[in-house]
Formats: sequence, C-alpha cells, structure tokens
Amino acid sequence: MFTRRGAALIVLAISSLAAAASPPAGRVQPQTGRVQPPPDLACPRDHLTLYAGRVLHYKRGPGRTTIRIATDWQTTETVTLAHPKSDDPSPWFLIDRQAFTSTDWPRIEKRTGHLRPGLRVSAWVCDDGRNATVDWAPPRAP
Repeated sequence: MFTRRGAALIVLAISSLAAAASPPAGRVQPQTGRVQPPPDLACPRDHLTLYAGRVLHYKRGPGRTTIRIATDWQTTETVTLAHPKSDDPSPWFLIDRQAFTSTDWPRIEKRTGHLRPGLRVSAWVCDDGRNATVDWAPPRAP
C-alpha cells in the first residue's frame, strides 16, 4: 500500500517524465515508430532512409535539383536528384503521398525554382545511388 507521500512522488515522477518527453516549443517531435514508405518505392526497406523535416534550401536547375532538410531528428541532410538534360525533377516527386502532376508546381513553388515558405518534405533515400523519392507536404489552406 502506498503512503500519501509515496503516491505524490510517483505522480511527480510521471509528470517529470511527460515534461521531458515533450519537444521544446516550435519543435516537431520525431516519430518513434516506423513510417511506412510510399507503396511504389522499389528500394528494399532495409536499404531505405527517411529524411523528414522542413526545407532549408531548394535549387532546381538543368540536370540537378538539390534540397537541404532540417530533419525532425535535429540533423541537416541534403538530397540531390539527377535529371540529365532536363530541369524537371517531378518524376521523383510526390505530394501528400500522391503522384505529382504539372498542376502541383504552384503548391510548392511561388515561381519557377523558388519554394513557398514553410514547406515540409519527406525524402526517401535508397543506399544504392538511385534518385530519392521526395514527398512534399504543403500547408493546408485555412
């Protein structure tokens, strides 16, 4: 049987653990379980890495697109997509886990090559050197 003091200590310990588990204000808590990759991804799951977070830098040009991501795990990662003889990386893009189409460009770019602010992305990177699959998550309209 617990004494009042013992019960109070247990409640205090539980609330301290809950506070420690909460992310600081403005930070996204990383997911603790596995995130399911897009269904059409051909890379074996044990060779796949996910970089999910806020886009810090984006450069799209002839032959190459580079995206730098501040991940939810407090790392900074860079993903480079090669698209020789083209400035169109969209074959490797998804938007909200759906196929990316030409009508989706305005949802992520305010003008060609310039991203809208506040975009989040999930980049699925295979360790065999193929292009990553980039899943854009634009903010929802109010």
